[in-house]
Amino acid sequence: MSEPVPQRPRRIIGSARNPNAVKKEAIFNAIPEGMTRYRCLVAYDGTDFHGWQSQACGMAIQDILEKRLATITREQVRVHGSGRTDSGVHAKAQCFHFDSRWNYPPETLLRALRNLPSGISVYKAVKAKNGFHARFSAKGKRYCYHIYQGFPPPFEARYCWGVGEQRLDVPAMQKAAALLLGEHDFSAFGATHASAERENPIKHLRRLDVVVRGKKILITTEAGGYLYKMVRRLVGGLVRVGLGKWTPEDLLAYREKKICDAQITTAPARGLFMEKVFY
Repeated sequence: MSEPVPQRPRRIIGSARNPNAVKKEAIFNAIPEGMTRYRCLVAYDGTDFHGWQSQACGMAIQDILEKRLATITREQVRVHGSGRTDSGVHAKAQCFHFDSRWNYPPETLLRALRNLPSGISVYKAVKAKNGFHARFSAKGKRYCYHIYQGFPPPFEARYCWGVGEQRLDVPAMQKAAALLLGEHDFSAFGATHASAERENPIKHLRRLDVVVRGKKILITTEAGGYLYKMVRRLVGGLVRVGLGKWTPEDLLAYREKKICDAQITTAPARGLFMEKVFY
């Protein structure tokens, strides 16, 4: 008889407009009896995959990991990631965990995962402590967005947003970024998601840096959590300021309206990297 598939943690989602409501309640976070929980880091080039979350086509990162782990462990495996990345978004350090009765050293697991498809690499694995959950234990994330001032060469075009002949006013972007810091309602930067879940729009944006590296502009952000497409819309707003279409104060006023609309562009997925998950 086959072993039962580990269940996803149950979540209770509070009202998106009521910060005092229960945000989520995760149960089943304890490691099931007789099983081992592995905590892993995976890097991937998101260009050829359909995002992180499982898709019917089987081409999401989660699908590919679960299929390979099922072959290794000879049982059905449910992978839990620290968060979703959209189709085309890259990751340097996405964290995930899974439970299995396959109790071998992490080094053995890493060797078994070496033959994943090109563009995906699991490079760290440890046995997790009881109660660890890749998503619910996370305290925050760091993302970095790459903008190329000019026309990027072919071997960089997959990993940045090229702005062609346009030139960006970096000091103005830096001023705008500083104005957005802190704990605020970021509804204006959260695109509508198909999911029925409604997330609390109050987020603490603790870092938003704009730095020039040669022809590249790197926008690095850290927060305890993000709304759907929030990072890419923050970048789109900063680029609008950089092009002189808005002042830094205009971008701040846009945030205060708390309405998501087409006034700012959602930056292309290809320039975004998940860099680190904080625990």
